[in-house]
Amino acid sequence: MHTDSHPDSSNHLIVKLTKTVFQALWTVFILSAGIVGGVYAFSLWGESLSQILMTTDKHFWYLSRASGVIAYALFWLAVVFGLLLSTRLCRYFNAAKVFALHQYLSLLAIGFATFHAVILLADNYMNLNIWQVLLPLGFQTDRIGVALGQLGFWFLFISAFSFYLKKYMGQSAWRWLHFLTFLAYMGISIHVFMVGSDSRLLALLLFYAGSQTVVFVLIAYRLYALRQVS
Repeated sequence: MHTDSHPDSSNHLIVKLTKTVFQALWTVFILSAGIVGGVYAFSLWGESLSQILMTTDKHFWYLSRASGVIAYALFWLAVVFGLLLSTRLCRYFNAAKVFALHQYLSLLAIGFATFHAVILLADNYMNLNIWQVLLPLGFQTDRIGVALGQLGFWFLFISAFSFYLKKYMGQSAWRWLHFLTFLAYMGISIHVFMVGSDSRLLALLLFYAGSQTVVFVLIAYRLYALRQVS
């Protein structure tokens, strides 16, 4: 007896392949945007890329600075998408895609933030060890500012990877743990203003101030919406 393959199975395969291609293209886009953003950040500091690479005592420091800016931008976008979900504003968008972006950008931010910290181990001028990079209060200068950034990173790490524990923890416990995202954002927001000279550049100052204003407005709206419900 001859049977034809069910058309739904072939359609499902096409949809799955389309999603895979889309995810691959999106990954390429994010990485390309990160590279372009890093090059643009370099240009803001007034030195050409070739000069930076030739300055052997500074290029690790510049790489750390550029990756730090990219990590902050990715984390900010992750927080914005998360607040769009929690405030129900995502009803104007595809909620599943917004959630996927929220999760994906959080993981990308962790990757760039890890590079931002670990690359300093190669800086002979700072002469850091792994524990100073990983643990708060290990730096001799800007101890509070750096410690807030380090704590923010670990809070973000726990919050981001809690996605994979959600089904074991339950929705209520996961929500409480996920609030660490806000503590992470607060610590990192203070970190970018306290550490380094980058925050004195007008372009980055406007970016930090503007991005943080967006987050605080969304948080205020969320609190207002909760009060209206209660």
